[in-house]
Amino acid sequence: MFARRSHPGATVSVRRVEALTDGVFAIAATLLVLGLTDQRFDDVSTDSALAAALQQLGQPVLTFVISFLLLCLMWRTHVEQFEHIARVDNLGIWINTFRLLAVVFVPFTASLSTDHGELILGRMLLPANFFVVVMLGWVQWVWASRSGAIPDLAPDDARRIGRGGLSATIVGALVVALSVWVGPWAFLLYLVDRLLTRILGGTPSPTAAPVGRTDGSVDGRG
Repeated sequence: MFARRSHPGATVSVRRVEALTDGVFAIAATLLVLGLTDQRFDDVSTDSALAAALQQLGQPVLTFVISFLLLCLMWRTHVEQFEHIARVDNLGIWINTFRLLAVVFVPFTASLSTDHGELILGRMLLPANFFVVVMLGWVQWVWASRSGAIPDLAPDDARRIGRGGLSATIVGALVVALSVWVGPWAFLLYLVDRLLTRILGGTPSPTAAPVGRTDGSVDGRG
């Protein structure tokens, strides 16, 4: 599937990569809700008992909401990146594939966070999972910058955007460490991502308009 093509400069259609990535993010975000539907209310027979049972779902609901919102933010980063990525080679495909592999693990690690949040490992796995997704998103942009896959951005602009990805990666590592003590509340640390991005002299998302968009397409996107 990912074998080298006959011509060393051959690339894969960006739109096909986008379609696969969109589908994986959508499925992973949808599967998150299964962690809530697995909760049982077999002994509930009155309104007060149901209300008490729902109150006990505070931790699972918090994990679901945080995970869903973070997945959506990471999908948005993917969309912003691919507004500028005009071609994808074999290395780019593999980076995106491993990023998607981390994405599909999110519903599983979210369920572990819900069921085993009293354990240190149970609290750390979900933040570590998101850290891998964020890190590979940054690696993907570094690849695009160095491979010439973003011809519509000046090198300085590409580097500034890359610093935004580096900022998110640093914050993600701090979230993993903090989750040992505060669990899913550590995800609130992502709120300082933009501040750290500015400190590093970066920008959180692409700012230049892609070239060749008069007909709604990007040059070289396939």
